[in-house]
Formats: sequence, structure tokens, C-alpha cells
Amino acid sequence: MRKLILITALLCYTTLCFSCLAEDPKAETATSATASQGNITVLKQDSGTDLSKMNLSFVVSPTFGSAQTVKFTAPNPGWKLKYVLIVATDGWNESRNELPKSLPFAVEIRDANLSVLYHFADAQFPYFTNATGIRMADVEIPDIPIEGDFFVSFYGYRSIALAAELQNSTGGSYLYDKITHQLFEGVVQTKNNQTIPVNWLIRVAGM
Repeated sequence: MRKLILITALLCYTTLCFSCLAEDPKAETATSATASQGNITVLKQDSGTDLSKMNLSFVVSPTFGSAQTVKFTAPNPGWKLKYVLIVATDGWNESRNELPKSLPFAVEIRDANLSVLYHFADAQFPYFTNATGIRMADVEIPDIPIEGDFFVSFYGYRSIALAAELQNSTGGSYLYDKITHQLFEGVVQTKNNQTIPVNWLIRVAGM
């Protein structure tokens, strides 16, 4: 029932169809950082534009020890994180002749001081393997009470590519280096060896 409520909330908030490179750069931008349905609140740090209109690219992490990370703020005291929503791909689709290979990934929840609150790891099959090649996965998290700022890190280990919105950067996306425990601006490199800030397509839901 909880998952059904979450999916309903998400569908009410945005259309789940993917046109990876949107033609219209003037797609309407939402100004709210939250979307609610019932008691579920979805937090985001992307522009809020309909996903079918977003200018998206799919990006792997630069190193095995780095994570694409998004910063969030709990909407109220006592708020509990329940789900992490991630748009990504393992590169497989139904046109491929071979079966998909098993690929590991991990998700970490960190507090404002970057201390680990929860670590989740699994193979990608039920989350990011899809006939269309792209999927929004919902990773269920044991209820974690959150106060203030927190971070969600996605480790694709250079194999699973995370969706990155190439326009309308909100400044809430980072790269986290697990070795040095440092955060760096979330950027991608262009063909001209320039970097542009992006929004990682990671959202969270809770109540």
C-alpha cells in the first residue's frame, strides 16, 4: 500500500516518459522543491520540469570511489525518509541479443556532516534493467528520522549511468569522494572540454 501511494504521488507530480534530449529548452520550470500526495512528500533538487521535456544525459561516476550525490532538507521536524527515487540505466534494452550482466550499485544516506546513516547495496536487475533501457527505481529505506540537511549518494561504479539534467541547475548536486570525504560540484564535461553544472535525477520521499 505504501508503495502504491508513493507511485500515485509521483505520477501526479510528473509524467514518467522519457525523451532523453528534449527539443524545447524553454520547458516550464517548477518553483516548489516538494510535491505531496496524501501524507507522502517527494523532495527534489532538479528543476521540476516534466521528465519528458528535460534535456537529459546519462552519466557514470568518474571513479569507482565517487558517488553522484544530492543534498536535501527535511521539510519538517520528525520527517522520516522512506524511499529513494533514481532515474538511471544499466545500458540494456530489449533490442540487445544478450542477457544483461549483473552490476552492483549502492545508495548511502548521509547526515549534514556526511556521516553515514544508512547503506544499501544490491544488483541492478530489479531496479535499473528495463525493456526501454531507462527506469525510475524506488529503493525502499527503513524509516529514518531526518532533521535538517542530508545527502543521498548513488554509487554506479562506472557501470550504471545516472540521469543528469543539463539545464536549470539548482546547485544541489555534487560528486562525493569517499576516499577524501569531500564534496565537489556536480558537473559533466562537454565535447569542448568545458564543464556544466547539472541536476542529478535523484529524489526522495517520506512522511
